[in-house]
Amino acid sequence: MSSDRIAALRELAADAELERREFLFEATELLHRFLEANRERLREIGPLRLVDDEQDHLTYNPVDNSWTTRLTYQDPADGEWYDEEQVVEATSEIVELYNPADILAWIIEAAKDPTTHLLPADELAAAETPPEEGEADWQADLPAEQRETLAAQRLWQLADTYRGQLTEQQRQLLREFAANAEDALRRTGDLALIEDGDDVLILRADGHFETSLDLADLPAGTALDLDPGRMGLTVTDARTVAEFYDPADVLGWVTEALSERYPSVDFSAVYD
Repeated sequence: MSSDRIAALRELAADAELERREFLFEATELLHRFLEANRERLREIGPLRLVDDEQDHLTYNPVDNSWTTRLTYQDPADGEWYDEEQVVEATSEIVELYNPADILAWIIEAAKDPTTHLLPADELAAAETPPEEGEADWQADLPAEQRETLAAQRLWQLADTYRGQLTEQQRQLLREFAANAEDALRRTGDLALIEDGDDVLILRADGHFETSLDLADLPAGTALDLDPGRMGLTVTDARTVAEFYDPADVLGWVTEALSERYPSVDFSAVYD
């Protein structure tokens, strides 16, 4: 088998992996937006049995925003097939298992046959614990200072949760940029993004980064087994760079580096 065919297949696989990651990211965002936009209606409806047959099972519980699916596997020890239920809480994980288009289609089917898809009233009652009288306002008798402290803690938790989601999205975008930029980088060559004394960051022509950061204490594989172009630097990937630098800043440095290297180019124009 020729090396050219193998190389072409590897390049195709790299593109396919990039497209797969982009699809999963966008699909997760789509399903997350749908669930958030309909949160109150979903809570009113209660747990939904979306699909339940010999081959598959999926239930969504809006009370705790979790999914229950059935894992079917064959035990190599005895060759027998077993079913095991698992609870999935992350939307990104459920998108790995099910196409969001199918999930939305099952919700449409549930509306046509609600008796099959809605949990019986006794099961729903068991899943929900109605608050006792006065429980909803359990902070009412607390001192004002303590109520303010609890509110501040809740606000901090919300901000930290959304910050984490935003950070992960930015990391994903920086990875996608580096992968998409490889062809262009092969022509432009390395771009020096930071050169400030001991702080150095270079975007390589292969889409990786060279950095002066000390990565010794990070997990194995963080520092890639590639030779840097400059002595004293370490080669790593976009995800690691996003741990230390704001991805928005990194992309800004790329545009600045290009503007400095090609002062006569009109970067507002787009060329195919």
